[in-house]
Amino acid sequence: FYLKFLVHLIGDLHQPLHVGRSEDKGGNDIKVLWHYKKSNLHRVWDSEMIESWNMSYTELADNIPNLSKEQVKVIQSGSVLDWTYESQKLAKKVYASAKMDDKLSYRYSYEHLGEVSTQLQKSGIRLAKVLNDIFG
Repeated sequence: FYLKFLVHLIGDLHQPLHVGRSEDKGGNDIKVLWHYKKSNLHRVWDSEMIESWNMSYTELADNIPNLSKEQVKVIQSGSVLDWTYESQKLAKKVYASAKMDDKLSYRYSYEHLGEVSTQLQKSGIRLAKVLNDIFG
């Protein structure tokens, strides 16, 4: 249970709208259309953009760039609070990327695919660091 919770927590920390504005419930109140279906900005970033790639976990991992040991060290540096501030900085960019009732689809995904991919990769790398700190 606790391990699953930790995995979930580290993953959520890297989804920028999980550390977004409380007044719009982290983008949940920003209604948009995602490929002509009702959604919200939070859901687009939390799952719909990833699911629209229609890839397995293995395929997702195979499409993330390989990093050097030095690059991994840089990503793992800092504290959980530093990682939170980093996600909050990205959240500002996400909020600026769409507004209420926007119609989002392929272009939006194309423009933000790299950021989502980077956040997924960072969360896995940082989770590995946390687990190594605990069990190492």
